[in-house]
Amino acid sequence: MKEQIKDTLYSVAEEVLEKLAFIFSFPEDERDQIDFDSAVAARVSFIGPFKGTLVMIVSTQALPELTGNMLGLENNEETTTEQQYDAVKELINVICGNLLPSIAGKETVFNVDPPEIVKYTDDVLKPFSAENGKPAEPASVARLDLDEGECDLFLFVDGQLPESAD
Repeated sequence: MKEQIKDTLYSVAEEVLEKLAFIFSFPEDERDQIDFDSAVAARVSFIGPFKGTLVMIVSTQALPELTGNMLGLENNEETTTEQQYDAVKELINVICGNLLPSIAGKETVFNVDPPEIVKYTDDVLKPFSAENGKPAEPASVARLDLDEGECDLFLFVDGQLPESAD
């Protein structure tokens, strides 16, 4: 099931990036994690048949094009940090909103918290503790290469996904 969730995460992220930000992305499982010193992180938490958090980290070099495309700006128009953060929050919100029904079924209801920009700390990628007290591993990770940078997504689930999510 983990591989199916990963495929779904990749598929949803690629589709949303293409349709909402006009950015093409390419899966890149083999590359290292994004350098957090030159990236923006956002997260959105949700609760429904299962509880979880989706974290998205986007390299700062991708933000001007991504934001400009989402706002319909010309290539030479600059974007503000606030606009860039809003674009990242909108992207993670739409990705999460499309991902959850793909995993749990279209009739399933989730309550989704507003997305937020977060500073990178160890806690960002470890929102839940496993039974042994150690940080839980993500249920799925998607590493995407963009034309101008990178985007990593981490799906954390508190506990197990329900069997019906298969």
